Amino acid sequence: MTAIVTTIKNAVKAKLDSLVPTTLGQVIVDDFKQDGFAYKDIGTFPAAILASPSLEGAAETNRDNLRTHNFTIGIIQKGENVASANNIEELMETIINAFDEDPTLGGTANGGVEPSSSTPESITSGDGTFIVFTVSVKAKAIKNLSF
Repeated sequence: MTAIVTTIKNAVKAKLDSLVPTTLGQVIVDDFKQDGFAYKDIGTFPAAILASPSLEGAAETNRDNLRTHNFTIGIIQKGENVASANNIEELMETIINAFDEDPTLGGTANGGVEPSSSTPESITSGDGTFIVFTVSVKAKAIKNLSF
């Protein structure tokens, strides 16, 4: 039996994959094998980097918990690919809309999905300038208790 967290993470990844190539260039799943993230490893921009979630639980009933899976998705775009702030704002909105339009991630998050984003920032490295922001997805699912 697959864990709820794995099922929801797969649904979040599938939602991001559905945005390739029209909105995103690629989706990378952070596997903890690298110390930090090297921009040179990104082949196509903008890139989405999906990290493992934090988990929260709250009593829903005496037999169920409402578990919240808090995913942080890093979005990285090359500065040279951005003609105006509108490009980044529209990228943010398109990603948020994808989660808004599937409020249960195909039924895997039966408690609902709440997407949001951070403020974009510019980062300069040896490889150039990058615009970065995060998309946070709170995916909620009922966890049946067995005791």
